[in-house]
Parts: sequence; C-alpha cells; structure tokens
Amino acid sequence: MLLRIQPEVGTWYENTEQETLFEVVTLDEEEGTLAIQYFDGELEEMDIETFWQLRLRTVDQPEDWSGPYEVDQEDRDDHDYSQLAAVESDQYLPFDDFESKGVRIYDDY
Repeated sequence: MLLRIQPEVGTWYENTEQETLFEVVTLDEEEGTLAIQYFDGELEEMDIETFWQLRLRTVDQPEDWSGPYEVDQEDRDDHDYSQLAAVESDQYLPFDDFESKGVRIYDDY
C-alpha cells in the first residue's frame, strides 16, 4: 500500500515520473486545491486528488538558484561568484554604525 504524501506549503517535491521539481506555494483546504511552482518558475494549480495521484518524493530545496532565470551555463562560468559569500566576520562595513528604529512611510493623499 502506498502512503499519500500530504501537500505542505514551502515543501519541495520531485515528480519521479516527469523528473520535475516543484514547491507547494499555496494550499486551500476548503476548495481542495493547491498551487505549485516548478523549478523553472512556472505556476500550476491542481486539486488535491491530482496531487495524491502523482508519484512524488520530498526533496531539499534546490541549491541552484538559476531555475526561474534563463542563465546559460557559459554565463555562470564567466563570473566568479565565490567572493560574494566570502565576507569575513571581522570586516568593517559602513552600515554597521547605523541602528534601524523602523521605517515610517507617509502617504501624500
């Protein structure tokens, strides 16, 4: 007997038949529908029964951020992004001197 995977907002799944990755982005239990967003950014709405019929397994969120963006592999290879995450903890940043006390936004209407 197969166990039904319950849809959960924010969880990533792999459809093993179609070899696609997607995340559940909304779940409407009253209507019995949910919306999913595929790795490439495409959105789809389906009913829960259809979700239960899919051959799924839960997976970790993809580390590759380029899915919804049309970034060619050669473009990624042209740039060295490794330095972006290499900020040392003792490095002084000018905004460290400021403390945020909130933001106030006023309408002109």
